[in-house]
Amino acid sequence: MQKIKLEKYIKEFLKYFGLMCCLIMIETVFRLQPEIMTNYISPLDEVPVLYDLLWSMILVAVLQMIPIKRIRGIVYVCLYVFLCVFMFSEYIYCRIFGRIYGVKTLQYAGEANDFAGMISSYFDGASWCIVGIYVLLGVVGWFLTVKIKKDAKRWKQSIVFGGIIIVISIGCILTIPKLFKETERTAQGPITYMYKRTIYQEWIDNKRAVGMFGAYEFLARDIRLSIQKEVVSEEDLAVLDTYFSENQNKPNEMTGVLEGKNLILVLMESIDDWLVNEETMPTMCKMMEEGINFTNMYTPIYGGAATLNSEFCSYTGLTAPANGVPLVNYTNNYYPYSLPHLFREEGYSAASFHYNSSSFYNRQNIHNVVGFEEYVSYQDYEEDEIAQQDSTLVTNDAIYQKLIENKPFFNLVITYSAHSSSGNKAYSHEDQAIEIYPEYIGKYKSEEMDSISAKARLTDDMFSELLVRLEEDNLLQDTVIIAYGDHYDYTISNQEYLKELSNAENVYELSKTPFFIWAEGLKSQEITKVVNITDVYPTICQLFSLDNAGYFIGSDLFDPDYEGYAYWHDGSWICEDGAFYSDTGERKGSIDAKESGQLQEVISEKMRVNQLVLETDYFRYLEKGIEK
Repeated sequence: MQKIKLEKYIKEFLKYFGLMCCLIMIETVFRLQPEIMTNYISPLDEVPVLYDLLWSMILVAVLQMIPIKRIRGIVYVCLYVFLCVFMFSEYIYCRIFGRIYGVKTLQYAGEANDFAGMISSYFDGASWCIVGIYVLLGVVGWFLTVKIKKDAKRWKQSIVFGGIIIVISIGCILTIPKLFKETERTAQGPITYMYKRTIYQEWIDNKRAVGMFGAYEFLARDIRLSIQKEVVSEEDLAVLDTYFSENQNKPNEMTGVLEGKNLILVLMESIDDWLVNEETMPTMCKMMEEGINFTNMYTPIYGGAATLNSEFCSYTGLTAPANGVPLVNYTNNYYPYSLPHLFREEGYSAASFHYNSSSFYNRQNIHNVVGFEEYVSYQDYEEDEIAQQDSTLVTNDAIYQKLIENKPFFNLVITYSAHSSSGNKAYSHEDQAIEIYPEYIGKYKSEEMDSISAKARLTDDMFSELLVRLEEDNLLQDTVIIAYGDHYDYTISNQEYLKELSNAENVYELSKTPFFIWAEGLKSQEITKVVNITDVYPTICQLFSLDNAGYFIGSDLFDPDYEGYAYWHDGSWICEDGAFYSDTGERKGSIDAKESGQLQEVISEKMRVNQLVLETDYFRYLEKGIEK
């Protein structure tokens, strides 16, 4: 009798253990993919393995507490499908963007329909292999779940037993972070990207968090932080006070050289550096030669929406949160030092122009919050096919008159023609571009690249027509055009060919984009120092003598003491003397370890300050004069 009972208990234990193994294996398969795993974290690191074990125990404990087999099976299927969809979508997202999305980023999930064609291109052999493994493990797990024998009379005992397991597991989960090693300072500075305690506390690098703690703990902690009310502490405000008090503007030879002139700030959607050539973008090349051309501009993607992040950074001097929280979460913040506000204080009008509707990326609200007086959507003036062309800004007289009707003016123009090679031709209007410029067919080894070039030519047409129209209206001599790329085209399916065209070795180097300043009579210059997207705002403020009181995290590019560097949300950076890529721990170039550590420390401080400004709504506290 005892032997029969023992065999029964062993069989039941093996079912629980097998179910736990299924849940652990789907996480392990996901986490150990080359796109997810960082090179310096061991695949068998005890921390993610321990977290996986504890979370699988919790999930199995919940399942065993359900006495009715059918309901237990339904709960398992729902739970398993959710976990697999979450992990697989993260895998695809990471392959495209090189990072992991957070829970709050799901606010942009509806936009995935626009990129359906591009997303489907990532379903290759490796992807289908993962799907196959998930299906197989799911079937095994379901079989084990429904085979668990529960005596309805002993249901209360199952509740108690499961509750004990859950409480002990949660206790261990909450204890583990306290055991993480403190970040050590070395002669090169604190190497924060390697320390679990720093990553866990700051929680701004989702990819590294997944590698260090596993997908289960990442999901649980990210959900917890997303619903946790942000508390403004005096310590946080003191950090910001100190940083900005030491971040004062330094006048230089370029200070105020454009003061009083009109400004058209152009964010160029998907205009990559390899597209800027005499054949594809002749007008822009001419403007670069005649104006100030920054040849080493980088536009890292910090938040969940690349274009919105770049435009937000250019007119506020702040980036989107590095942890992927969408900017829409901070639309109620106060931004009195944004470019629209500063220009309006000088008597300028301020408006924004774009093809998309005002609801896309919630731009109507965001632009209103940062000080733009009007958002002009081309869709309100033209049929969709025509409105998609950037030159509509000039060829549609009603839109053009809005651009120039108030003087002096500061206007933001967000281009659209080169947007996304997503595979959805109705969305990316590839056929329309090729029909206008059929000579681009066969230009490259890829039909995709041919169409992108034709679309870039449409953006160039906008510049050529704008210059002609401004001259006809006697506005050219009083108008400055500053243009920059929002990001490299990450939707291109053949990323290896893209690297070849961009002369880039990795995703960081791919982030190089064009940036130039053009105005009649402006001395032409070619500036080779490394430029970050955060540097655009303070540079514009200096050129137009706008008083931003030092409330920015970038640097004035004409400051002779600023050597220039670009940095990414994961702590990677590129400077004139070298580069550091944190996903591999690789350091390149002639920069020594001490200088590298010092730069890493500066970047860490900037990222922390940026995060705190958004989380604390810092400028509202300043406005209210609250004693900190």
